Amino acid sequence: MHYLTRRFSFSASHRLHSTAMDSAANTCAYGLCENIHGHNYRLEVTVKGTVDPKTGFFCNVMDLAAIVKRLVADPCEHQYLNDLPMFQGCVTTMENIAGRIWRTIEGELTAKGMTLVEVLVGETDENWVRLRGDE
Repeated sequence: MHYLTRRFSFSASHRLHSTAMDSAANTCAYGLCENIHGHNYRLEVTVKGTVDPKTGFFCNVMDLAAIVKRLVADPCEHQYLNDLPMFQGCVTTMENIAGRIWRTIEGELTAKGMTLVEVLVGETDENWVRLRGDE
């Protein structure tokens, strides 16, 4: 089985705030991140497949790039994530961002013959969340 990873980036702002908690609990849980702030997000999307002997690849990397760019990177670029339909109803933590990205792209990747394996989201050089489909 072969795996292919494509990197993307976008700059966006967000605020960590849960409507399920009161103000004091939000401040306790999220600290300064309860304020609107931004990140230069890094996104890696990994798909897998079996190489087609006729083409020499299992997916067209340009199809992968176009799907993720159209559905995620472009709509998120210079936006307030909390206002985007993709993230409605969730706290925009890295964990939830990764999950919502997965749900947003999986169907179109599958339609192009790609099996989504992993979504990796980084807010900073130090902080990353990895979501895998096999767990």
